[in-house]
Amino acid sequence: MNRIAFIAPYTNLATLAREICAETYPDVKVFEGLLDEGLDCAQQVAAEGCQVIISRGGTASLIQENLNLPVVEVKVTGYDILHTLSDLIGKNKTIGVIGYHNVVRGCRAISQMLQIKSLELLTLNSTENPDWQAAQARLHKKLLQTPVDILVGDTLVISKLNLDVPEVRLIVSGAESIYEAIEEARRIAQVQTEEKKLAEQLRTILHFIHDGVVAIDDSGNITVMNPAAEIIFNSNATQAIGKPITQFIANSKLPDILISGKAELDQLQSTPSGMIVTSKIPIKVNGKVEGAVATFQETGRIQKTEQKIRLTLHAKGLFAKYSFSDIMAWDHEMKRTIDKAMRYALTDGTVLIQAESGCGKELFAQSIHQESSRSSGPFVAVNCSALPPQLLESELFGYVAGAFTGARKEGKPGLVELAHGGTLFLDEIGDMELGLQARLLRVLGERQVMRLGSDNWMPVDIRVIAATHVPLKQKAFEGLFRMDLFYRLNVLTIAIPPLRQRVADIYPLANYFLSLFAEKYGRSAIELPPEAHDALIRYPWPGNVRELRNTMERLVLTYEETGNTMDILLDSLKELDTDSVRLPAAKTLAAPAAIAGHSLAAVSMKAMKHQLAVDTLKACGGNKSKAAKQLGVTRYTLDRLLK
Repeated sequence: MNRIAFIAPYTNLATLAREICAETYPDVKVFEGLLDEGLDCAQQVAAEGCQVIISRGGTASLIQENLNLPVVEVKVTGYDILHTLSDLIGKNKTIGVIGYHNVVRGCRAISQMLQIKSLELLTLNSTENPDWQAAQARLHKKLLQTPVDILVGDTLVISKLNLDVPEVRLIVSGAESIYEAIEEARRIAQVQTEEKKLAEQLRTILHFIHDGVVAIDDSGNITVMNPAAEIIFNSNATQAIGKPITQFIANSKLPDILISGKAELDQLQSTPSGMIVTSKIPIKVNGKVEGAVATFQETGRIQKTEQKIRLTLHAKGLFAKYSFSDIMAWDHEMKRTIDKAMRYALTDGTVLIQAESGCGKELFAQSIHQESSRSSGPFVAVNCSALPPQLLESELFGYVAGAFTGARKEGKPGLVELAHGGTLFLDEIGDMELGLQARLLRVLGERQVMRLGSDNWMPVDIRVIAATHVPLKQKAFEGLFRMDLFYRLNVLTIAIPPLRQRVADIYPLANYFLSLFAEKYGRSAIELPPEAHDALIRYPWPGNVRELRNTMERLVLTYEETGNTMDILLDSLKELDTDSVRLPAAKTLAAPAAIAGHSLAAVSMKAMKHQLAVDTLKACGGNKSKAAKQLGVTRYTLDRLLK
């Protein structure tokens, strides 16, 4: 397919054009055809995908009138006229000029320069289809009045008229005119290609963009309506294009933009498909409003897109791995606790999980999330005791650029934001300091969050699950926890029983962990002897399921084929038991015997940790950094243990 076709009205022009194209423009194909023959040829090449046609004189005019294609005319230049008349210099000859106005005007100018006597006999308008009989009559009358020696004109005019003169000269186009016409045609074809590419890019963008797009001209008629807009407004673009926008969008204020010339951004609008967010912008050309364009975003899609962006930017760890099927229980009380948690999962209320360390608080939180209507959203877990208050605040609530020294220049969304559409799990919330508790109240009460350094509240759609190993109500009465926050959290409560109270679970869980770690480390399966049952039950398991799991892992790693399983188990339990009573008994029993519903074991463990911290600090001469390093904890954790 040739982008450019050269249709020559006469043979000499066709021959010259072929020579030039063969040498310089192989992508231009040359045809010969005068008037109707040239038009037929043009229609054929247009059907084959030709973009630009080159022709001359009347043939060019005829093609332009009948085809919706750009036509470049091979112009009659001064050089062409000079070439035709140059041999008449100094001869006493009278020439008569007939043709279209450009030919006549050129001949008149050249004749004056060469001092040749010329007469204008017949001038035709190139934009009109001439009445050749009338033209013939006019020319005959002129020739009778003023005889001429030579008649000069272009191909079309001379071929259409019956000329009774001594000599007729045809003004032919030279190589320069052909070169100029082809270069112009190539420029037009290039522009067409670029415009077509841009138009296709725009069409693709409008077709695949999720936002609805509608544009109008300066009369308020629709010029663009993409597929997304068709769906939003339940309309057909084919029917809408060229019609007033008010016929298809009843409450559209887009025509108002034509008057005001001002953009209106992010406004809510009601449509047949629900609420949308719309932005309207004027289209200005040289400072004048020539139209307007509006974009429409469905609020539901915005929320989903926002959630995807949040998850994409902070995907690591923001999902739940476990469900209720991962919680193994044989104990009746534990099964009742699981049933209660499954019922709570079907609601959207705040859940408070109370249990000793190692009981599986996060396992329950993840399972509740997985069973809820928010299971497709993020699960964001925050350990409130693992970070210093300042760092926890920035992690929870995020910050804007320049909020504090060392802040990222682009700012950072907080974990509360990232939990939008899902579940926020606040583990060990009882260790959160009072200032942060006040900020958390707004999140729980209003479901709004403000980044550090900002003054804008951002709405968040989250479910909160909190967990603690300490009695929150007691802490609230002691002034160590906000009472109003406690009541915000204490909506749906779950108390996970410690492992020592779930006797029926200990032995099966031990066997499960043995199988799990034997497979993990490629070891032979280990079977616990019957007498191990009593040993496992007698041990109090202060570290709960986590401690049982660790013990079974150690058993798998230290077990040898020739070893005695019972001996290894008893040695492991003896080591654990020794660790648990490392402090003098009197110091352990110095702690309060019981606190509001919590067991003696839990209180003793807390007192033991406190006493260990005090003794270590004393042994290190009061050097907290050295004491923290010896205990393998942070300074912040050491300070907490010393309270």
